[in-house]
Amino acid sequence: MKHLHTLLIVPIIIALFLLAIQQSCAQVEMPVPSPAASVSQVIGVTKISVDYSSPAVRERQIWGKLIPYNEMWRTGANSPTKITFSTDVMVEGKKVEAGSYTFITIPTEKKWTVVLNKDTKGNGVFSYLKEDDVIRVEVSPKESDMREYLSFSVIPQSDMEAHLVMNWEKMSIALKITTDTKANAVASIDKGMGVYGRAWYDYASAAEYYIQNDLDIEKANEWATLSTKLNEKHFFAQWIMAQVKAKQGNYKEAVKIAKTAQELGAKNGGGFYAARKSSIQTSLAKWIKKAR
Repeated sequence: MKHLHTLLIVPIIIALFLLAIQQSCAQVEMPVPSPAASVSQVIGVTKISVDYSSPAVRERQIWGKLIPYNEMWRTGANSPTKITFSTDVMVEGKKVEAGSYTFITIPTEKKWTVVLNKDTKGNGVFSYLKEDDVIRVEVSPKESDMREYLSFSVIPQSDMEAHLVMNWEKMSIALKITTDTKANAVASIDKGMGVYGRAWYDYASAAEYYIQNDLDIEKANEWATLSTKLNEKHFFAQWIMAQVKAKQGNYKEAVKIAKTAQELGAKNGGGFYAARKSSIQTSLAKWIKKAR
């Protein structure tokens, strides 16, 4: 019986020993030829992210040799390059729904085809299916400064537009990405305001966005009213309500509430008030003239 017990225990000990060795080895990190990389940028309320591996030039001829012309390229190394949009966007004028897509290119000397593909099989160009294509667009490659490692960047142009740029060696391509920031923001606000128990600042901020973008003033009034009910002693809640009244053409009431906002801000507004003090003074002067 003792001998049987030993026979059972020894394999377990050996297995645990091998597992410990495997785990210790897994903790060793070594440099790789094409390191993993990622980039992300928020445009308005839309987050654009790219996850890829970054190969190096290493004194090799890249275009037309290492990367053949007229063939699909994963636009990176190791694994498929992925691009993710948190909301619907337009890429070079073509609609792309929110989600993640495999980023594939077909380089040529004068024109590149960029493909966003659903990649249902998960292996990028190695399991490419044309029916999984979401869009295909053409862009022109441009000469650029030397870049040893391939890189992607998302460069904001406004709160509604960004350029996705890929650089490698002495060449770059760029894609124009646009998003309907106002519609996305309104959808986010409406959804958020539907949640019970919002803070006074949430209501005030939502009302401010509607005022600044000439949206539904009645909704803005509703949210500003809730904000002041929840915190009537904060200058910002009163300042938003003053702007609502001015938008409604009630300048006499706007002046009265703006003066209250000034008094509250001077007492306890701190830096938050200081950043808006000039705007309040300018608006108040205009409203006083219109209230006469």
